[in-house]
Amino acid sequence: MASIQDYLFDTALLTATLAYLADHHGLTVTVHDSSGQPLLRHGPGHADADGASQFHPFRFVSDIGGLTCAAESEQALTNAAPHIAFALTVLDSQLEREVELRETSEEMLQLSSQLNFLYKLARKIIGIDDLARCYEIILSEISQAIGADHAMIATKGRWEEKIQVSYNLTPQQRTAIESRPSFKNAAGGGTIIFTCEDGASLLYSPIKEKEGHSGYVVFARTRDHRFFSAYEKKFVSIIENIISPTFETLRLYDSLQDLYLNTVKALAAAIDAKDEYTHGHSFRVAKYTIAIGRHLDIDQKQLNDLEIAAYMHDLGKIGISEAILGKPGKLTAEEFREIRRHPEFTDKILQPIKLPAFIVDAAVQHHERLDGTGYPLGLAGENISSFARVIAVADVFDALTSKRPYRDALSVEEALRILCDGIDIKFDRTVVLAFLRALNHEEGRGEMLATINVNLQFAAIQNLNTFLIELADFIINKESLRPSA
Repeated sequence: MASIQDYLFDTALLTATLAYLADHHGLTVTVHDSSGQPLLRHGPGHADADGASQFHPFRFVSDIGGLTCAAESEQALTNAAPHIAFALTVLDSQLEREVELRETSEEMLQLSSQLNFLYKLARKIIGIDDLARCYEIILSEISQAIGADHAMIATKGRWEEKIQVSYNLTPQQRTAIESRPSFKNAAGGGTIIFTCEDGASLLYSPIKEKEGHSGYVVFARTRDHRFFSAYEKKFVSIIENIISPTFETLRLYDSLQDLYLNTVKALAAAIDAKDEYTHGHSFRVAKYTIAIGRHLDIDQKQLNDLEIAAYMHDLGKIGISEAILGKPGKLTAEEFREIRRHPEFTDKILQPIKLPAFIVDAAVQHHERLDGTGYPLGLAGENISSFARVIAVADVFDALTSKRPYRDALSVEEALRILCDGIDIKFDRTVVLAFLRALNHEEGRGEMLATINVNLQFAAIQNLNTFLIELADFIINKESLRPSA
């Protein structure tokens, strides 16, 4: 039977609550499970005929029992009522917090599992030129991940030819599935679960491309196995949203880099969506980061890794309450400490995936500062990942030039001055200079900024070029004024 002990990570609070009611108010307090069986008891015991008792259920999403408080008399029980109510409020609040923590942990584990799956899948199909073979691997890996008995893909090849791939299916079994009325009714639309006439459970997911649907993926379980679950539907839906454009990319360009990058973009967008003020933040930070990287002469392979790290830099915000992320006023000290934990959560999400350490370090360290005042590790100078120093500048610039619940967006010029004032203190000089060069590039300037963020504000857009040159001169002159070692 269910009880409060099943949901409290640490039962010390429960024990202390019982002791408080017993020792200070003379009550005998008994904890019951959902079936009414006593689990814990504290107090002197009140067996007199004139004694009084009352049962108080715990406020929870399901029945987990409650407390029975007994006293020598009705009057004594009445006198203790406010204290009983307070104790129950404390326990109910702790239960609610424990549930939230469990849900967040489960969500983080699911996210980590999905990232891990996609990373391993991408590694298995890298370098495979045969599209049919590539689809076979994808179908087999997803089928095993969700426990499907059979599966099939129908889509287009490079020159619009039909490609049909099966997993544990004979041609006759495939034809039988495709001829079922329930299957024909499911064609199109989104990812769905349905039951066939013979009791088999099917999970159908369309393959979407720019011009519409180019095919479908179907997973099946026979009637003697359980139906597909909502989690498995969600898992396939996430994979479908990433693999559908990847199928098109493979078909047209044979590019597998997009498979992993689209995964990261989709997850980053999901995190940004937790807060209405951060929509598109990860996208913009990644674009600024790549622009900086190009002007640091980083090669294309490293640019790809840098882009992935930039998209991942805020994944840990999935573990932060939306109420804190979107709070319109000033954060309390406790709330600020909670916000500062998101790089730790990012690290926990990424560690099981076995990504190269420099990608993880870049995502986790983007709030570190050269003078050691950053977080989560308080790293300083060269101890901070070079990629993280690039993402830090891009992240701060986008944060400053974006509207937040507690302030309006700053102009581009104001944000750049803040970055320049922080050179050699908080931000890497070479990175800031590279950012200014990117903004001042002949093919970029205001046009480049506008394509990344259409809501940017300028003090005087027509004078942006001159302003950028002046800032670059300021940085160079600042360097010449530094005392020699």
